[in-house]
Amino acid sequence: MAKSSVVTKFPQVDHHQASGELKDVYEDIHNTLRLPWVAFGIRVMSQFPNFIPEAWAALKPQISTRYAEDGADLVRLNAIIPGPAMPNPAPKLLKAGWTKEQITELKSALDALNYGNPKYLILITAFNEAWHGRDAGGQSGKLLTGRDAEVLPHGLPKGVKKFHLIDPDEAPERTQIVLRDIRDASLHHGSATDYRVLGVWPDYLEIAFKDSLQPVALTAEYEETARRIRKIARDHVKGFDKVGGVAWRDMTDRLSPEQIAGLSGLLFMYNRFIADITIAIIRLKQAFEGARDATENKFPA
Repeated sequence: MAKSSVVTKFPQVDHHQASGELKDVYEDIHNTLRLPWVAFGIRVMSQFPNFIPEAWAALKPQISTRYAEDGADLVRLNAIIPGPAMPNPAPKLLKAGWTKEQITELKSALDALNYGNPKYLILITAFNEAWHGRDAGGQSGKLLTGRDAEVLPHGLPKGVKKFHLIDPDEAPERTQIVLRDIRDASLHHGSATDYRVLGVWPDYLEIAFKDSLQPVALTAEYEETARRIRKIARDHVKGFDKVGGVAWRDMTDRLSPEQIAGLSGLLFMYNRFIADITIAIIRLKQAFEGARDATENKFPA
């Protein structure tokens, strides 16, 4: 452990800590969404009994469709912050002793994160809208048909393996410092999954923070981009066949008033947090290969 606790892992049920029904739900999320990680927000909200299993059971038939996949693609396409090009980090990494193979591995991780973050924005939007009784599907009276109604293949895409997330509590001090700096620059509460994945490369994270993230943190352009993709997600979940989540009014027999209030705050927060992270990680890949590459669905089914 680092000598000084620069950053501490936010309370959550991490992958290796899940057991029983929750472990099964985590596996189902992996395979249904075709993603190598379970979202930070889900791991945090899993501390509240019943919510994640029930919300996921309601959403799964909706988010496993090509219609949901198209919504995530639309979010991704609209997650570029306007402005000048960022410096490509590859020359700095090569100068620091990286091999081309290591850079390829890093870019593959960014591609997987960029595939998943927009899908998690669709998920958290459906959860949040349903929680408050707003339109999270099923109100239009129309059912998905044709291609929209097709169900995606189950399981991780070929060649994709589950991510290893570093433990911020056990990370070297250098890693803890850059995780803290990234967190604080965006006024976030904890280290996103993405940075726990990328934290195995602290030298890269330092470059990415300085050149790509810090210059746009909390800017009007960043905030407007986040607002835009949240609206896209909110509009898209209205097209689901049925409600993509559960309402707090239907869980008063299983959750205390304090738990309902806590979940309301978390859903609001993660609806914004996941949008922020979606933009940030797309921006990191954009620095390597440009906007078109960064917004492409690299794992079409």
